[in-house]
Amino acid sequence: MKLNNGLFLVNSRVRAIHSCMAKPRRSTGAGAPTLQANVAELRALAHPLRLRIMELFAESPKTTKRVAELLGEPPTRLYHHVAALERAGLIRLKETRKNRGTVEKWYQAISRTLGSAPDGARKRGENAASKRAVAMTVLEQSRREVVNAMGKPGGEPPMLARLVMSAPPSMLPKVRQRLYGYLKEIQAEFERDESVPSDAEHERWAMTLTFAPVWPKGDRP
Repeated sequence: MKLNNGLFLVNSRVRAIHSCMAKPRRSTGAGAPTLQANVAELRALAHPLRLRIMELFAESPKTTKRVAELLGEPPTRLYHHVAALERAGLIRLKETRKNRGTVEKWYQAISRTLGSAPDGARKRGENAASKRAVAMTVLEQSRREVVNAMGKPGGEPPMLARLVMSAPPSMLPKVRQRLYGYLKEIQAEFERDESVPSDAEHERWAMTLTFAPVWPKGDRP
């Protein structure tokens, strides 16, 4: 069994987005120049197609052409998105291979901690806006996946659950930690096996988890 082991956590309290994917490595190949971190990284992910591209590169190194095949998109539509992810330091050029007179570029995702708040009120505002954009992208992608799965008869049905809890503020960090631990447990159980092709006899399923105060509750954001 396999699981796309890209794990994104939007956490405004610690002001970070953690991307737990392939082990971090230094970039050794030539490629797009790396932009300043933080806002650039977040903006690069605030696009539904780039999110899916990033998830596929997180599974295992691939070419842009292979990612395009998996997404059902023409490769020409993906090139500038891949370049944007590389400039933001979210993927790197792992190697090049010669194939029938052409040179294939194989990319892999990089483990990063994204979105640390920069200095200055204006930059903090940009950082917060970028994190909101990433959150909306992830939630919209999840909505599309659930709706699409519900419209297809047969097969394993999608799962959607909502639980409203009431707890003292002192308990919330413990609940957050338990949820995070469960995600890490699932991730470890379905860790990708390098010896098995990434798309052989497997289905890709996504899990999106939110934990936030109920709104509205008598006040406005």
